[in-house]
Amino acid sequence: MSKVLILTRNFPPYVTGGASRAWKFASNFAAIGWSPVAVAPPAIAGMAAGVSSGANGVSELYRTAPDLDAGDLDAAARCSLLHGKELPGANRPFKGKLARPFKSATDGSLWQKSAEATVEQLLEQDPEIDLLYAQGPPLEPLMLALDVTRRRSLNLMLDITAPLDPAMPAPGASRSSAAAKAEEHILLSGVPLLTPNRFLKEYFLKKYPGRLDYNHVTIVPPAFDPSHPAFRRQESKTPGTVLRVALLVDELPKGDLKALLAGIDAWIRADGIAAGGLELALFGDGVPELLRRAAKKPIRQLFVLDETGGIDRELETCRNAAFFCAALGNSAASTVVVPDRLIDALGMGLPLCAVAPEGEASRLAVESGGMCAPAGNAGAIMELFRAMASGWSFGNLQAAPDWLRERHTISAVMQELRRAIASQPLI
Repeated sequence: MSKVLILTRNFPPYVTGGASRAWKFASNFAAIGWSPVAVAPPAIAGMAAGVSSGANGVSELYRTAPDLDAGDLDAAARCSLLHGKELPGANRPFKGKLARPFKSATDGSLWQKSAEATVEQLLEQDPEIDLLYAQGPPLEPLMLALDVTRRRSLNLMLDITAPLDPAMPAPGASRSSAAAKAEEHILLSGVPLLTPNRFLKEYFLKKYPGRLDYNHVTIVPPAFDPSHPAFRRQESKTPGTVLRVALLVDELPKGDLKALLAGIDAWIRADGIAAGGLELALFGDGVPELLRRAAKKPIRQLFVLDETGGIDRELETCRNAAFFCAALGNSAASTVVVPDRLIDALGMGLPLCAVAPEGEASRLAVESGGMCAPAGNAGAIMELFRAMASGWSFGNLQAAPDWLRERHTISAVMQELRRAIASQPLI
């Protein structure tokens, strides 16, 4: 069986934006005829190196640094580490010494330097590696992949899971930042590109009209993997006395985060929710900042965060929730992002809602039978949670229709990936 070499800075045990997608692809590549070899960031001592799902194991897994010992980190610092963020206070004199060992997980240049040496060694030793798959953002795996294929005859696919220029300027707007230049270099490199949804593909095509070939960009949607134990069938049950909400918080601008907290607080007050009657299980790249902002607020007592179990624990927590809410920022980039955990929740049959601008995530929530509120509008956010809570109490929240879930099963998505690979001229 030919091998695919996977380059990513998003991989378990981390819970970064692309870690689930990278794992789902890696652990199911054998189903479409490829044996996976992955180059990933360092593991964390005491945490599982993978996720309890997939058609195949990832036995050839190379980490770019030794395992990290996070035993002395407090909950906030460990949460930051798992989300690929610099540790709180890392630039302060004493805490900086504590944070330095974790740079191998948070510093892209260190990852790239180590990964390059590993990739060269693997390619020298293993002639069965025929395909190179790189995921970004961050940029480093994509840039490394392009550099490697300039020197070696390898087939290459770049998986662009979000805008490479976070500002996401409107097509036709000029921008000369380092991120904008890197994005242009990568997208116009002439190699096959993957995107997770049509919104992002169309944005890139409009931004580079006549320069980016339509046929070079293939949509491979996000997936859920029902082989994970969290997807096991469970009996329907009547609502209990505690409302458990799975709340994914993306990185939010200050105003949007303030509105989210205010909206939730207003909902709790309006409905008279008693202490102990509500739990908000947190996920997402915006959790570290949310915890910081809410540290001295009463609402902090309602947050449930497990920073020790990784993706496995997040999925189990989702399974036990009454409904799932994705909170995204009021930005152009948020219109093209669909968080992995939102797709997992859809696959579990959880009712969905979203605090988000009009875009891919809000469309998915509505298609599933759920509701949306605009980001940054505290009043609308309050009404959204009130409506979802009321639906839960009366037992009339809706799960996604079967046709929508089927579109995102890992088996269907891997076939899309297989067709994307087969459609490209192989070297």
